[in-house]
Amino acid sequence: MKKNSNYSVLLPTLNEAGHIEKLINEIVKVFKNNQKKYEVIVVDDQSDDGTIRIVKRIKKKNNNVKIHVRKFGPKNLVMSLKKGIKLSKYDHVIWMDADFSHPPKYLSNFIKITNSNKHYDILVFSRFIKKSKRYFQVDKSNSVMIDKLSYFLNKICKFFIFNNFHDYTSGYICIKKSKLKKLKINGYYGDYFINLIVDALIRNFNIKELPYIEKERASGTSKTIGNKIDFFIKCYFYFLSLLRGIFKKSFSSLFYISKK
Repeated sequence: MKKNSNYSVLLPTLNEAGHIEKLINEIVKVFKNNQKKYEVIVVDDQSDDGTIRIVKRIKKKNNNVKIHVRKFGPKNLVMSLKKGIKLSKYDHVIWMDADFSHPPKYLSNFIKITNSNKHYDILVFSRFIKKSKRYFQVDKSNSVMIDKLSYFLNKICKFFIFNNFHDYTSGYICIKKSKLKKLKINGYYGDYFINLIVDALIRNFNIKELPYIEKERASGTSKTIGNKIDFFIKCYFYFLSLLRGIFKKSFSSLFYISKK
């Protein structure tokens, strides 16, 4: 048993004032209940809705909560993740969406598995495996276009790249920092996750997907859709990552001398 496992939780934020305090409090509660060392690192892309002020207030009461405001460069999820990883200090790095679609209660599953005698390099919560449910399946609502596109994209990735992995755009992940150092976080938006998972699978990292029940965004608006131009740019980069994944898998021996 790995009783001394510790965790850095990264939260990339942009205008999440409506629920950020509740989210952080629920994350903190999980680690306190499990008596684990932790830090919550909020990397903010210059929110203008009060998110920064709220997190700074929380930070004064809990020194395990930290905030870094990215003042230079474009507002960018991938750059926020890179900064959070650079700032992290613990053995396991976790990141999740800051909109509550990734419920914090499931962090206990990460803790349970990483403290067991099961050895996984990466744990991923997947929307597309048995026992998982999408938010619209829970509340009996209709799925929107982005949900259908996500499902379709993951089906294509599964078919053309590795068929033993299901959610190439999850974004809810726990990874050993020692393994993370061997991977690169590259992409325009959520496409980075395809690149990350493909590289990890090619290197034969031990990855396990876990079921969970997704929630709808708690408040605010989705950053995925944005304006139409930005949405089409994101679609282009998702397609590019798909092609890159197919190419890397086909010629993996040229890219990786060591698979570990």
